[in-house]
Amino acid sequence: MPDSFRHEALTAAPRSRVWQRLQNPATWATVAGVDGTSDHAYSGENLDGFRFRAVVGGIPYQGTARVTDSEPEGAMTMSIRSSELHGTIEVALYDEEGGTRLHVEMNVRPAGLLGPMVFPMISRSVRAGFPGSVERLAAEMD
Repeated sequence: MPDSFRHEALTAAPRSRVWQRLQNPATWATVAGVDGTSDHAYSGENLDGFRFRAVVGGIPYQGTARVTDSEPEGAMTMSIRSSELHGTIEVALYDEEGGTRLHVEMNVRPAGLLGPMVFPMISRSVRAGFPGSVERLAAEMD
């Protein structure tokens, strides 16, 4: 019952500025629909991970996000884990005339005892908001 979401958007910002913004946990929160982040961890200026909280369908969730792959100014992948779901969020950056194209992909699957029961609601919520969140992310980079 895993699910995948993909969307692309264009920003006028250069890749260097987009990459810099990806080092801020609040930027990732925009993509994932997270309500807040804490316990930010860095290696120098590079983001390593953070804790997040979100409310989906009136139910609060908490989890962790950790950088699992990083190619400076090229792509970054975060592993996300909560008691109800596990997955990844990847942002790949491509030069395009007039700015940078962001290709964002989120892959999630249920986890734990309650995961299979709540996953359909979580998946519907993410599906409904994912394209808009990627468009907002690109707009905020300008």
